[in-house]
Amino acid sequence: MKTYVVNGRLIDGTGSPARELQWLEMEGGRISAISAGSDAPPLPPQAQVVLDAAGKTVMPGLTDAHCHISYGVARGIEEQDLFGSAEYRAIRGVYHARKVLQAGVTSFSDPGGSWYVGVAVRDAIRAGLFPGPRMSSAARYLSTHTALTDYFPSWVGAPRSGVGAYTESASAMLAEVRDQVKNGVDFIKIAASGESAIMTPGGGSVPAFRAEELKLIVDEAHRLGRRVTAHARAGQSVADCIEAGIDWIQHADFMDAACADRLAEANIPCCPALTFVANVAEWGHLVGCSQGRIDRFRRDLDLAVKNLDYAWRNGVTMMCGTDSGFAVTPYGQWHARELELFVSLLGMSPLQAITCATRNAAFTVDPNNLGSLEPGKFADLLVIDGDPLQDIRVLQDPARIAAVLLDGEPVDLTPMPEPHRWPWERSMAISERELYRTTVGAAAKEAAH
Repeated sequence: MKTYVVNGRLIDGTGSPARELQWLEMEGGRISAISAGSDAPPLPPQAQVVLDAAGKTVMPGLTDAHCHISYGVARGIEEQDLFGSAEYRAIRGVYHARKVLQAGVTSFSDPGGSWYVGVAVRDAIRAGLFPGPRMSSAARYLSTHTALTDYFPSWVGAPRSGVGAYTESASAMLAEVRDQVKNGVDFIKIAASGESAIMTPGGGSVPAFRAEELKLIVDEAHRLGRRVTAHARAGQSVADCIEAGIDWIQHADFMDAACADRLAEANIPCCPALTFVANVAEWGHLVGCSQGRIDRFRRDLDLAVKNLDYAWRNGVTMMCGTDSGFAVTPYGQWHARELELFVSLLGMSPLQAITCATRNAAFTVDPNNLGSLEPGKFADLLVIDGDPLQDIRVLQDPARIAAVLLDGEPVDLTPMPEPHRWPWERSMAISERELYRTTVGAAAKEAAH
């Protein structure tokens, strides 16, 4: 049966200017026809209208290209890697996925997490067991002892519940790729650079893999029909990923102009995920982030803006992703903030930023069927009470979300409560800083005045 959305302002996600929508026809969960423009054909007689969007904006549902559904709003690495069974994390993940959908995100890519939680959440949503966005998912990040996921001392190692899988030999790298493909991942995630104590003289993290090791991983994944992405911040790790034929890059905020030029020439998209860094830099003091971390993230953000501004202006395709899944980026809260940052920090127009969160970001999930409102694509729509081309921030206001459609069907937008936190989910920190006698004395003097 054919159904229709009528009226409103149409932003189709292709990058084309907004048009006046006459009607959008949907059949079998897909868009079958669109009539837009002042001289477009009128609505067919006896058409079944499911939504009148007069005075509103009709656009593709957003795609978050970087959302970790297994993290569970982690406040620290211990919560991320140690607490919660695979079973509990999967159940928690489908709950949080619904919150992501209600925020207008009709698809997202999960670039790695614990066990195969992302794969399980994806399959449960596809099977119709729970409402949620369309998903693509990786599993544990392929890592080395200098990679991002090398959090714990060598005598602890990489816990089975952690997000990193140590692959310190070529045979281990090949075996991990094959095991993950066997267990249903959509793509492979590599921790190609790190945040460890091993740093380059310029301040960036040292590459975690040799160039030939990255090439081995990418070649094997491609041979098995899977794509590959990488966490790569430092310029050398980005350059090595380009040489290896990576499919898309996460972050790349420490790359120089020469590396950005190579990325553009290779036509490899980039997902900076600035929201995580910006939230800590701007508001970390509100949620107990240390001043040292806040200061570091402010410096990182300044450098990222400089490098990424050059990159997109010189041909690098940018995709919106938020690193949602941490306590500073809870599910359902900040998915549209990346668009605001692309506008306010990188100087994009609102239309350019929307394209980064629709057509461009859909590359990480299903570029053939998602990301734009065109005949043949899934009828995944976001209807906003307002004009994001005038104020991109309206996309972050839940009260402005007039409707979300998935497969042409309205999504239940009834707010969901925050789930209870169990004692075993908490980081086992006793305090954030040391309690010296001088600290107590200074506090007493301040109170006396």
